[in-house]
Amino acid sequence: MSEEIKIEGFCEPQFEEVKKTFMSHFKKDWEDGASFAVTMNGKFVVDLWAGYADEAHTIPWEKDTIVCTYSTTKVMAVLCGLLLSDRGLLDFEAPVSKYWPEFAQNGKEKMPVKYIFAHMSGLAGIEEVISAEDYYDWGKITKLLAEQKPWWVPGTTAGYHATTHGYLIGELIKRITGKSLGTFFREEITEPLKADFHIGLLKKDDNRVADLVTDPQQPGGSFLGMFQIIAGLANKSNMVKEEIGEWDKKFQIKAGGEDVCYLKTHNSELFFEEGKAENPDGVFRTPKNRSNMIFLLFPHIKETPEFENQNLQIECKPEYVAKLRRIFKYIITDAMKKGSIGMKMYLNAMSLRRPTSDWAWKSAEIPAVNGHGNARSTAKIGSIIACQGEVEGIRFLSNHTCTDVLMKEQFKGIDVVNGGLERYGMGLGLKSERRQFPNDQVCNWGGMGGSRVIMDQKNKMSFAYVMNRMRVQTPEETKKNSMISDTRANNLALAVYKSLGQL
Repeated sequence: MSEEIKIEGFCEPQFEEVKKTFMSHFKKDWEDGASFAVTMNGKFVVDLWAGYADEAHTIPWEKDTIVCTYSTTKVMAVLCGLLLSDRGLLDFEAPVSKYWPEFAQNGKEKMPVKYIFAHMSGLAGIEEVISAEDYYDWGKITKLLAEQKPWWVPGTTAGYHATTHGYLIGELIKRITGKSLGTFFREEITEPLKADFHIGLLKKDDNRVADLVTDPQQPGGSFLGMFQIIAGLANKSNMVKEEIGEWDKKFQIKAGGEDVCYLKTHNSELFFEEGKAENPDGVFRTPKNRSNMIFLLFPHIKETPEFENQNLQIECKPEYVAKLRRIFKYIITDAMKKGSIGMKMYLNAMSLRRPTSDWAWKSAEIPAVNGHGNARSTAKIGSIIACQGEVEGIRFLSNHTCTDVLMKEQFKGIDVVNGGLERYGMGLGLKSERRQFPNDQVCNWGGMGGSRVIMDQKNKMSFAYVMNRMRVQTPEETKKNSMISDTRANNLALAVYKSLGQL
């Protein structure tokens, strides 16, 4: 970032290294706007923010700026479940069908509630191919989940429930309380704490929401590899083969004017090749923000897929566009049936691509992914767990729920969706080989692009990082991080623990 950035907020002298680390990320051009906060015993010792709320750098990131935190929202959903458990209204060992009778179908009759919280239910995604708009229909999604057969035998393994986690927990909340998860969360947690975090944004707060910004430095090579993997799957599909037939064409794929790779159809198959095609039959164009590239293949299945919008354009004959639409539709339809569990989950979740500027997205309740807040509100809510249930004189949870229930290991092993070695408690991640926290009383969760909240019960400390730059790293960079995948959040976590003399 070329312009001078001023760090706003405050930082107690003990944590001066944290402030320096926060500033360094702006100097490295890793940030547009961001916030970071730390609480000890429920009181703020660090509360920082800086940068811009928009990609054009015309709107400053203010004290009350909020942004979509993606999967960091799951912490809020889990917390709502813990509150009901603590009150004796939700039994983690009881079958889900005790509270949600329609759930007792397709091998889920005896599934305990804890499998939902610990990503072990087998309902990591939705089997049916649905549109982005369907995710705003709570009744439709929960009905599909109640009817669906699990993708694995529940309890035998875990697989990240990227979007379904919030619907599953939220329906339990609704069946028990008669309230939506967003309403229950607001009434029971954010209003008593005066915490500025929202699941289902109100119109009065819309003007404070920062734009999410795609990383302009995102590595391009990973896309060619990803496209080639999908092409390999596509070429096993009879539907795709029949549609391509003798249609021999080449389409250049450009991002910000750069030739990333090209798509070629030949002899009933689909290929992606590196570099520039000679005399292409058409061109796909996206802005410099290359994260849009994957949506070239999966614009999502509906009657009129959006091939042309501000993020993606295709320049070729109209009849070619129609042909490509059919090919891509068959690819995703077959992949949803025959692909790996991880591919099935991510392909359908991709229908929610870049919706974060739409009011329909912001106002909906999708409690796994669309919460809006900042580091201050996220850390404050996290302090409920960090302080073992009591914050600002308000007892939210018992000590027993925060320690014996939440922190009890439910799963340790390879997550079948994300492929990583994970260790899950009752809904949150625990210390593991991947998350080398200084003590065993730490739990955490994070969101796509980098947001993160850490809750440390030994130190009675909660800290959160929330930003709008959706930074993407190489696998090599990620492997170097000892606590958190995102380098920025990892650096800040290291600085916090170093400030405490615990590293």
